[in-house]
Amino acid sequence: MKKLFLYLAILSMGIFYRQALSAQEKAYQGTYAECQAQAKKDNKLILIDLYFVGCLPCAQMDKEVFPNTNVINELNKNYILYKTDVMKEMDGKKLARKYGAPGFPTFVIVNPDGQTILTESGFFSVDRLIALLQEAKQRDKAQQYLAFNKTLDNPYPAAYSERFIKTGEKHDFAELESYLDQQENLFKETAILANSVTGFNKYNNWAYNNLPQLIHMYGGNLLRNKITNIAKAKSKEFGNKQQLDSLHNMFKYIRPTFTDRLWDVFLPTFITNYYTGSKDARSYLALIDHYNVYPNWDERSNALGSVIIDQSNNPTILQTIRVQYLGQQQPLDIVDNYRLALLHYYLKDYDKAAEAIAIVLSTSNSPYFSANQNEFLTLQKAIEKKDNTVLNAKDIKKIIPIKLS
Repeated sequence: MKKLFLYLAILSMGIFYRQALSAQEKAYQGTYAECQAQAKKDNKLILIDLYFVGCLPCAQMDKEVFPNTNVINELNKNYILYKTDVMKEMDGKKLARKYGAPGFPTFVIVNPDGQTILTESGFFSVDRLIALLQEAKQRDKAQQYLAFNKTLDNPYPAAYSERFIKTGEKHDFAELESYLDQQENLFKETAILANSVTGFNKYNNWAYNNLPQLIHMYGGNLLRNKITNIAKAKSKEFGNKQQLDSLHNMFKYIRPTFTDRLWDVFLPTFITNYYTGSKDARSYLALIDHYNVYPNWDERSNALGSVIIDQSNNPTILQTIRVQYLGQQQPLDIVDNYRLALLHYYLKDYDKAAEAIAIVLSTSNSPYFSANQNEFLTLQKAIEKKDNTVLNAKDIKKIIPIKLS
């Protein structure tokens, strides 16, 4: 019997191992230079997949996306898939350095001559990956290439190179400011790469002011992290100054930096930062409706939670938000009812507040109950006192599962 269990354990491990290797088996086995030679021979584009072991989106794509029949067909027809580990393989480290990989997986598509067509990072579903592959074919046909050169061994500044290829040497990122100061041409590849990983105000402003040209030359992926950080700061600044038109204009200006999916991810943060600066709830509610940033009720409810507390002395805004909770077609969960109780309480509708908090306290089987029971009881006592000035409410957030797709 013990031998049988051992055999089954080994068999199951073997099946798991085979599944883990399936994406690798479809990939080209050899060096990047050899892959390039094969691409020239076959006249195919190269899809470079920069990954590392332990990267969840990378593993998820290997499990769900690369084995898809439509993806396999597209790759077999027009591409050579080259997968390389950015932590363990020198080719992977050099490619990550060359393209300033801002996250993983990072995908780079090059033509047989080594000209870079596009780069993107993050999880790509089947449909999105196929669309990316087809877009690259069209760009190659139109000879629309990015400005990256064809070598992996450019004269990178040490502080930048150490980020990707560890030598044990210590280099402070402050070194990169003096490096950039010495550059006659900030548009050249190594200067752009050095700029992409830093946050120096002078060079942030330069990158922002030259964004359209930089996107044309190097694509949006390389500078997306930098532009995201700049946009977060600008959004709050515009909020402090009540410059709503400037916020709208910034959104139009930076939009080409982002894929559709990542724009949906980051736009709510920019809008929230504007509200953090302005505390203008009317504009905030108008913005989230105008850009439809929370089509899912749970996400919208989470966004409204902090506004309810911030605007506790603004009955007009509270009434507007209460209408949204009362108008929901789906049953309100424990967090929704807590927020509804807060709305009634701040609006001095104490009878309805008591009804809502009673529903909350009757939902003891909810995973939110034990962690927040004291908050619920504190609200109940404040409602009983019929005094809407004594409560220091907590913004309880719903836990919303992350979907890589």
